Amino acid sequence: MKSSLDRRTFLRLASASAALLSQEARSQTTSQTARPAAVPAVAPAQRINRAAVKSRKNFVGVQVRGFAWVDEGVDAVLDNLQKKGGVNTVWAYTYAYGEQRLSPANGLPDHGTALGPSNTGVNAGALYDYDLKYFKNTTVKDFRIAGYGKFNVIEQVAPKAHARGMDFFAWDLNNPSPTLARNSPSFAALGEVDLTGKRTTNPCFNNPDYRAFLSGKIESLLSGYPELVDGIAWGCERMGPLDYMLAGSAEATCFCQFCQAKARQLGISMERAQTGFREISQLFHSTGANAPVDGYFTTFWRLLLKYPEVLSWESLWTDSFQGAQEELYNLAKSIAPQKPFGFHLMQNMTFSPFYRAEEDYTKRKTFADFFKIATYNNAGGPRMAAYLNSFSRGIFHDATPQELYPLYEKIMNYNEAPFDKLASTGLSPDYIAKETKRALIGVAGETKIYPGIDIDVPILSGAAATDKRTKPDDVRRALQGAFAAGADGVVLSREYVEMWLANLTSAGDTLREIFAQQAAKT
Repeated sequence: MKSSLDRRTFLRLASASAALLSQEARSQTTSQTARPAAVPAVAPAQRINRAAVKSRKNFVGVQVRGFAWVDEGVDAVLDNLQKKGGVNTVWAYTYAYGEQRLSPANGLPDHGTALGPSNTGVNAGALYDYDLKYFKNTTVKDFRIAGYGKFNVIEQVAPKAHARGMDFFAWDLNNPSPTLARNSPSFAALGEVDLTGKRTTNPCFNNPDYRAFLSGKIESLLSGYPELVDGIAWGCERMGPLDYMLAGSAEATCFCQFCQAKARQLGISMERAQTGFREISQLFHSTGANAPVDGYFTTFWRLLLKYPEVLSWESLWTDSFQGAQEELYNLAKSIAPQKPFGFHLMQNMTFSPFYRAEEDYTKRKTFADFFKIATYNNAGGPRMAAYLNSFSRGIFHDATPQELYPLYEKIMNYNEAPFDKLASTGLSPDYIAKETKRALIGVAGETKIYPGIDIDVPILSGAAATDKRTKPDDVRRALQGAFAAGADGVVLSREYVEMWLANLTSAGDTLREIFAQQAAKT
């Protein structure tokens, strides 16, 4: 077998060669609004055989944070997952951007150990032991979580899961980590650069150091634990700079040296892109006497016409993000072609027509064995209401959320509760079914679709006492909607540590009924 360095080098050389050929083939008069090319899939000699992937029928996964195993014990957690929840695939966090035990004030359910006074810190990093040989090409080498002593989630959970007939998936969640950025100067140096020149805690996907870190983790999992890791679920809840602005938050990024170099190669003016982002930000923050005479939406569109580089920069960011994912997928397939490698897609892709346009299933299906889509319907009501409120503070500031809502539903093909009842009612199983069908049509049978089933998903910031909370019948109806729409499986979501056992039990009972009915039909 080739060494990990040889494999990585081959993949990068293949990508670089393809990029060079495509660059030479382009016209010398490249437009400033040209769309950046994604990282090439694989060299022809390394074409991936999708049929070789061993995907479990009636897949039922669940995400489990590291402290669950430590607090409750591995056997107790696996008992609850398998006997109560009907789970056959454990998504165990092998890397986390931030971990902290729950407290009663933050919704501790009827299992687990509450946060104590001696354990108030937030942990971030790897929950397994890794060989540094996989991280030769990155400065980020010391990222092992220390909060649970020598606990190694792979070595201590996977064998017991296998003994029960369950699969063990490494859940590699790469959300921005302020904790790691504070604790690791090397990780902090990978941050994106915003309009002010300030480095953020969001790593840049064009930074080769960060790409090498992400690749090293995949190699350390698949090559370091070949008999224990059965698949990888990769996640990162990030959007491009324009998407964040449209959602009402964040400064535009990234303008680091690597993004600047990519922009120059593509003929995109960074200065004009930055000017456009600044003017859009000023527009969305203008109120009262400073409100635009022609309205917010018209003025926004006028700025895009004036600065098309804004859209080019958004495409540059998105293609870099998805290109990194494609590179990781190709690397994983070169190591273990039969093991599933897929992606978590955050819920904003079901809320924002703009972000939905960028997360194109017909494109993404070529580098994923499965998608877990975050169709959290109970929490989705309050979250959707909050999203519409943010739209009405920016691009759709000309209308109230209540006025925007009927058009929004038409655009998104939803038929949910009235706007003033969204938060207390949540979204219906029809929302899950429609998003499942949309995904299945997009992937055309080439990629498995696993909707995320909401079991006590928190509302996060701004939760109200009247916001929708999960009940056992909600779980039952959500699962029925997902499988009726043709789902290949489900992921009970968001985290085992947040779930009340009555709701987890409802999931297991419903799944057994559904699978029995399927078996009877065949």
